[in-house]
Amino acid sequence: MDYLQVPTRDEVHISEIFITELDHILDYPRPMLPNTKLIGGSSVSESKPLIGEFKQFVEKSTNGIVVVSFGSNDFPIPKDIVAKMTSAFEQLSFDVIWKVNMTSPVPTKIMTSHWIPQNDLLGHAKTKVFVSHCGKNSQYEALYHAVPILCLPIYADQFYNSERVRVKGYGLRGDVREISAGELTDTIQELVYDTSFKTNIEKASKLFKELYKVPSKEAAYWIDHVMKYGGDYMRSSGQEMPLYQFLLLDVIAFIAAVLSGVVVIFILIVRFCYRRFFKQLTVKIKKE
Repeated sequence: MDYLQVPTRDEVHISEIFITELDHILDYPRPMLPNTKLIGGSSVSESKPLIGEFKQFVEKSTNGIVVVSFGSNDFPIPKDIVAKMTSAFEQLSFDVIWKVNMTSPVPTKIMTSHWIPQNDLLGHAKTKVFVSHCGKNSQYEALYHAVPILCLPIYADQFYNSERVRVKGYGLRGDVREISAGELTDTIQELVYDTSFKTNIEKASKLFKELYKVPSKEAAYWIDHVMKYGGDYMRSSGQEMPLYQFLLLDVIAFIAAVLSGVVVIFILIVRFCYRRFFKQLTVKIKKE
């Protein structure tokens, strides 16, 4: 289940386990119930050997490659951004594989294709940097294969995703609309030559593999586990409570009633004392 999809109360009540595409390495720690199992990104897996034109292009590269992809959506990129990115890639000492629906102006240096084996390219030893829109699946594939990321978010959760990459030191963030060709070149080179980015994401990758292994297999394991043993032992008793009890509305109502009673009694005592004193004072004044 995606973390942006909030389950209904009925789903929470009957579900024995939640398998969530989250982790505490790329994302931030948060409290979880025992029957919520984090698996990271389900799209990641060990890379396979490259074949065909991708294999030939990568093998010919002497300085390494930069993988560029803005996700599975095949949307048209504005001409000015295409020209800017092309100019930036031409200035690099690295070769570029770019998922884009256009013909490369420099096929020997920039390979373009409407589809790329992204996970396999990120898992290749020659890959230096991943230029991405920072969709969730792409981000997890880069994390799994320990490739620093240049985040160029476009919409939705990509801005949040790119910010957590920057904060954790796994990459850098830019605005594809505002960044110049020179700045784009410099940023990619910084990600390669500043070894802190590679060091940070390599450590994160090792932790991820240690904790979550292959996410799709982890998800299958927990499904099989619940089918075999059930998930009642992991469920919180709060899932069985009426909503008013879970929210402690009955306790709050009792405390409010007690406090109200105390306030009322206090007011009555003050009023009684005031009247008693005022009456005595009036009688004394009259006598004088």
